[in-house]
Amino acid sequence: MKTVLIILLVILAIGFIGFLLPSIIGVIIGVSMIKEGSVIGGLIVIAIGIGINIAMLYGSSVESGSYSGVDDDCPYCGSGDTDGNHCYTCDDDF
Repeated sequence: MKTVLIILLVILAIGFIGFLLPSIIGVIIGVSMIKEGSVIGGLIVIAIGIGINIAMLYGSSVESGSYSGVDDDCPYCGSGDTDGNHCYTCDDDF
């Protein structure tokens, strides 16, 4: 049982590190650039790495449908009078 839990924790840690990989790489490269004297370039690389992670998080929330900015208009008549899957104007489910 202990071995199974350790394997699950390792898989979870690898997945979490994999998700944060763009930020981790950006920080490592950015810090090395700052140490070499290119402060602006290092900060830009760090910002790009973090920006990629933010874009990944935004994209995954939009794809899953959990983002609140998703259009909930009725596809049949365009009415906004819906509860997310039933149009009250057309009286249709979508």
